[in-house]
Amino acid sequence: MQKSMVAAVALVSVAGCAAAPTAGSPLTLIGEIHIKGNEPFPTVMLETDSHVVWELSGLDVAQARPFTGQRVTVRGTVTRAPDSHTWLPAIRLDGSPKTAPR
Repeated sequence: MQKSMVAAVALVSVAGCAAAPTAGSPLTLIGEIHIKGNEPFPTVMLETDSHVVWELSGLDVAQARPFTGQRVTVRGTVTRAPDSHTWLPAIRLDGSPKTAPR
């Protein structure tokens, strides 16, 4: 089981390097959740191991708070794809984050 999980993570990492995600495409990310900013405009973000920061929509601050600083896996649909004109790529989550091993 652990070997298949490592293989899946490696495959996602290689696939992520091969082609940049586009808006509307499904995506799985692994990283650490952070909450940035102050009320009334806090933003829930995920920083990947490669230090790419994504805005997470579909997860409010109250739902994100228990995961703050933890390594998680999230799945969703890209709403703002990363490119040279994008300051902060974004993903709309399909469900709750799942804790991931370090």
